[in-house]
This record gives sequence, structure tokens and C-alpha cells, in this order.
Amino acid sequence: MFVGSDNAMLTAELLALLSAALFPLGLIFLKKGFYHATPIYGTIVVTAINAVVLGIAAALFSHTAIFLSSAIVFFILGGVIGQGIARYLQFIAVHLIGPARNTTALATSAIFSSVIAVIFRGEKWTLPVFFGTLAIVGGIAFLANESKKTKWKLEYLAIPIVAAFLYGIMNNLYKEGFEKMPDALFGGAVGLTASLATLLIIAAATSLKNHRTIKIPKMNRALPFFFFAGILNSLALILNFEALKLGDVTVVYPLINAQPLFATLFGYLFLRQTEKINLHVVSGAVIMVVGIVLITVF
Repeated sequence: MFVGSDNAMLTAELLALLSAALFPLGLIFLKKGFYHATPIYGTIVVTAINAVVLGIAAALFSHTAIFLSSAIVFFILGGVIGQGIARYLQFIAVHLIGPARNTTALATSAIFSSVIAVIFRGEKWTLPVFFGTLAIVGGIAFLANESKKTKWKLEYLAIPIVAAFLYGIMNNLYKEGFEKMPDALFGGAVGLTASLATLLIIAAATSLKNHRTIKIPKMNRALPFFFFAGILNSLALILNFEALKLGDVTVVYPLINAQPLFATLFGYLFLRQTEKINLHVVSGAVIMVVGIVLITVF
């Protein structure tokens, strides 16, 4: 039986919204795990689970010989830069400023992705993209102003913004890879494997800097939180890919990028004792989502 186009689009929209909810929900578990362990080890656990889950999914549902394709270079580089270094910075920001503020600031990746695509891929800069960029900058301005009234430091915003820039590079590298080999599961699995290797090197170098031998910390209390964060993040990635496969990019991307709204809601529900969600945070998230919609829809 074939699914009708209307049903397929409706399914894609539901999958995109679910993906947008699962990403920040995973960050809530991650934040709770950071009470008992450092961000680098949380990043390693989540990335390892991602690599295993997407690797199994790729083995079951993909038939592309990616290792025989030149596309593998783009996925490896994208994995190292994005899922490796950028994700580590992202999770540090979750630890320092919380999931809601981090997710809102991270949405600037839409700007960086567009600018890099215009400069290096010859894509066009349109008027809606320009106004979307202004809206995203406005969202960041709300967060910056909010920092004056709370305990977190304004300079912490630089961490997710740098991560967003690296994610922008990753998005364009993956785009190049998918043009040569359009298999999202295999590409994602390869990128995550490369990112895991990068994170292990960072962890080993950090440990050797502080000790003469590599020291693995105990994570008994943090591990359950990191495990659930990894599972939720993996499901969100798969739903993200499925939504893009079934639906139009112009419809799916704005829904997936509603993550700041879900992050703000979950932060209020589950982290109200440690993360204060006020009008500045909510306004910044709403303005940021409007900007992303302008960039991706038009």
C-alpha cells in the first residue's frame, strides 16, 4: 500500500515536531547528569549511543557503499567539526547557562549555515533570509539583556554561538556529502563515529594534562541521565531524517527548529529550581523561531 501525499506530509510534520521536542528533552537529562560529571564525559556517552543506534539503523535500512564513495570525507570532517567539537561546546553551554538559553543561542546556526552557503556554495541571499537574520540577532539581544538580571555571565553566550558557527560548517559539509551520496543514515553514522573518536582524543588529552596517566572518572550517578539523553537524542536524529525524507524541506525545517520553544517549556517544567525562565528567555526563544521560519520557509 502506498501512503498518500497528504498523509505523508502530515506524518512528516508530526515526526518533525516530535524530533524538535526530543532534542531539548534529552538536554534536560544531560543537565541533570552534569550535576555528577563533567560535560566531556556526558558528550562522549551521548555520542557513543548515537553512533551505535544510527550504525544499527544504517546496517538494517541502508544499502549504500559509503566507504567506496568520496562523500565519506565530507561526513568525517562534518562529524569532527560539528558532532565532535561543536557538540562538546554545546553541552558545556548547557552546563553553564541551561538548556533553554543554550538552545536559543544555538539557533544562530541558521545564520552561519546561510552565510557559508552563500559564500562557498553560491546560494542566494534573499530578503526574507535577511529579515530572519535580524530576528535571530534580536533573540540573542534579549538573552544578552537578560544576563544582566541573573547570575550567568554574558560571555557564556559566546560558547553556543561558536558551536553554532561550527554547526553551520558541518551543515554545508553534510550537504556536499549528501549530493554525492544521498543516504542520511549512513552519512550520520559515519559522522558520529568520527566525532566519537574526536571526543575520546579530547578527553584523553585533558586527562593527561591533569594526570600522568589517563584517568577515567566514576560516573555511577551521572550515567543513567547520560544514557537517557543519548537515547532521546538518537531517536530525535532518526525522526529528523525520516521527516526530511517524507516531507518538504520548507515545511519540515521550521518545525524541527522550534526547539527553543520546547527547551524553554521543559526548562520551566523540570529545571525551575536551578534554571530561571523569565520573559526575556521566552521572548528570545519566540523571536528566534520566527527568524528561523523566515530563513527556512522563504
